[in-house]
This record gives sequence, C-alpha cells and structure tokens, in this order.
Amino acid sequence: MKSASVLVRATIVFSFAIFFSTAFADALTDRAKRLLEQKQPKQAYDLLLPQEGARAGDPEFDYLLGIAAIDAGQPERGVFALERVLAVQPNNHVARAEIARAYLALGERDSARREFETVKQQQIPPDVKAAIDTYLSAIASADVTQITGFFEAGFGHDSNVNSATGSNQIAVPSLGGIIATLDQTATRDSDTFTALAGGINLTHKVSREWAVVGSVAAAAKLNTHEEHFNTLNLDGTGGVRWTRGQEAITAAVQGQDFELDNSRYRTTKGVIAQWQHAFNERQQATLYGQFADLHYPTQDIRDANRNVVGVAYGQIFTGAYSPVFFASVYGGQEKVKDDSVPHLGNDLAGLRMGGQARLFLGLTAFGTLAYEQRKYGGEDPLFLVTREDKQSDAIVGLSYLLRPATTLIAQYAYTDNNSNIQINRFTRNVGTISLRFNF
Repeated sequence: MKSASVLVRATIVFSFAIFFSTAFADALTDRAKRLLEQKQPKQAYDLLLPQEGARAGDPEFDYLLGIAAIDAGQPERGVFALERVLAVQPNNHVARAEIARAYLALGERDSARREFETVKQQQIPPDVKAAIDTYLSAIASADVTQITGFFEAGFGHDSNVNSATGSNQIAVPSLGGIIATLDQTATRDSDTFTALAGGINLTHKVSREWAVVGSVAAAAKLNTHEEHFNTLNLDGTGGVRWTRGQEAITAAVQGQDFELDNSRYRTTKGVIAQWQHAFNERQQATLYGQFADLHYPTQDIRDANRNVVGVAYGQIFTGAYSPVFFASVYGGQEKVKDDSVPHLGNDLAGLRMGGQARLFLGLTAFGTLAYEQRKYGGEDPLFLVTREDKQSDAIVGLSYLLRPATTLIAQYAYTDNNSNIQINRFTRNVGTISLRFNF
C-alpha cells in the first residue's frame, strides 16, 4: 500500500498539474508544495490549516490541504477539503483519487472503492491506473472477512418513559360511560435516563458472488427513577448475500428479545429478504419483505404473525455538503393467532424519509420523518370502537467527528400517536447526547 501511495503522489504531481492554474500560485501554496515533495506532510498541514477560514474555496489551496491532512493522519479533515475541490471541479480525477484514499484511511472501504472505480473509468495515465488497481486489490483482500462494530453511551431526558396518555381519567363506554381513574403507571411519566448500545457486524465472502452475513446488537435504556420502565433489546441476524454487478439479494433469519423491567416482554423470530439495485454509485433502490412471529411470554393472547413489505430509495448527492437522501414506503399486517381477540391485531401502512448533510469540519446534520397508520381488526370491548392510530415521528440531530471512529451525537426525537381511543393517545419528547465509538 505504501508503494501505491508513493506512485499516486508522483503521478498526481507530474501528470495532473493541468487542473491547477499557475494564476493561483503564491508563496503559501508554493511552500506547502515543497514540504509535500520533501515528504513533510505534518509541516505542510500545520502551515495550511490556520489559513483555511480565509482560503477555503480556492481549489489549489483545498487540494494541498487535503493531501497534507491525509498524510499527516487527519483523513477526516482531508475529506472536507477535497469535497470543496470536487464541488467546484467535479471532473478533477486527482482530487477524487485522493478522497478515495482518505475514505480508505477512515475505514470506509465501500466509499473508497466507489471513488477509485469512478476515477479508473476516466482517461488517466497507465501508471495511475496501475496504482488504483493496487488499492482496489488491497480493498478486495481486506473484504474477504470484514468485522465492524460500535459502542455508544449517552444520557438524556424522556418526557414519556411509558408511552402513556397524559390524562389520568377516561370514560369507559362499556361501563356506561363511567369515568375511570388510571393507575400512575398507566399515565405519562418523565425521567432522565442512561443509554447504552453496542453491536458487531460480520461479512465473510465465500466466493466472488456469495457472502455470509451476520450481526448481533444490544441496547439498554436505564431510567434514573422509573426503573420499572427500563428496557433491554437484544437482536441477532444471520444469512447470506448474493451480489452480481448492480444487483444484490440478501436472505436472513433474525431473532429479538425485548425486556421490560428485567423481565422478558416480547420475543421475535422470523425471516427477512431484500433485493437491492444500484442504478449507479450514488443511487440505489431496495425491495424488502419481513415475516416475524411475535410472542408475549406473559400475555399469550397477544401473540401474532407480522408481515411487512416495502420499497426504499437512497441517493448521495455531490456538492459542498455531500447531502444524502432516503425514503421508503411500506405496508403489512399484524394478525393475532387467537381469533377471539381480533382487536389486538392491525393492518399497517407507513412512509419514512430522511437524510444528512455535512456542514463543516466534521459536523453533520441529520434528520428523519416518519408516519404510520394502523387500523385494528375489530371493536375494542372496553371502548366499543375499532381502534385507529396515526403515528408521526421526527428526529433531528447533529454529529461531530471528534477523531477517526469517535463521534459525539446530539439528537431530539418527537412522537405523536393520535388515536381515536384516548388511552392510546400520547406524545413523547426525547433528547439524547451520546458518544459513539466505531471499530
């Protein structure tokens, strides 16, 4: 890999100088070039960084800052500088090759591969193409078995830890409209909490087209005072993935254990399948389906089969902010196994959309919007109407890359479940600050 880096550096300096007009040359950039030629990237980085606020947007300055940052061990800063180059010079194959190298240093192999392949398709000198092939071969070798993971810890405030109604009195039509007073645990309660989460993902290629995939994850929410609403979620998935050209098909089995107040509340086991089609390196569509068997150990009457199908679309845009957009539409059914309680099952349909944009110097803004409508299968025996819920969710947040693989995240989530049955109607506000470590 080191020899490939030297080769790319040499060809960048001597083969692609046409991209930068001598009109932009000045003492600062000349000094930085000399330091890079003398293999002193840290000195070049320290020289250029203080001028970033004044010179950002100048392609030559941004390019030199980008490669100096990468070679000085600051690849995330290099990405931001080189993105500015590509924003004004989208056909600058030199900057694109360098940003691919930065992605590789950050461990983002898929992004690195995508950028290297884009450059390779252009009219470039044979020695540059050979260097890129060396990088691609190294990426392919590393991808035979790929293990990634994360750990996240945070704290926050939840305005409704039990997702309950805010009213402590409701009318019960089946009892002649009598006004019932709800127990404290059945009404909205707020609390602060600590959140812990972690997971590991595995991809092992058994051939050029086939791979074994799997993941395990855990997430805990520990309330400060309302401990009886503490939750623990354990997930596991294992399956196979077939990839050829622009197509990828994944099939897997999955299981989930959801605990409430240190007791098993719901277990889930099922299968998932998805087909992904990449229109190009920046646009992708997905068709997916899921079957799940839901079991409630202490409430067998609620056991159900859940089926969901949906389509999704995602796109990465070019530009200064590197915006990403995704959207999905889905529908399905949750059918209870006991025919005597059809009101516990529902038909559902929903949509979800969101995205993110890099702002500056490691800061990224993100957000999602979601809407789901559920119509239940029969008249509720207590409230004498067929339940209908219309749930809206919104999440907005900021993430800041403190250093490679370490991110500070602040987010706010809002939920409004508008139901025609008062006891099922609630709103919820959750604010969280967390630190995430990727490996």
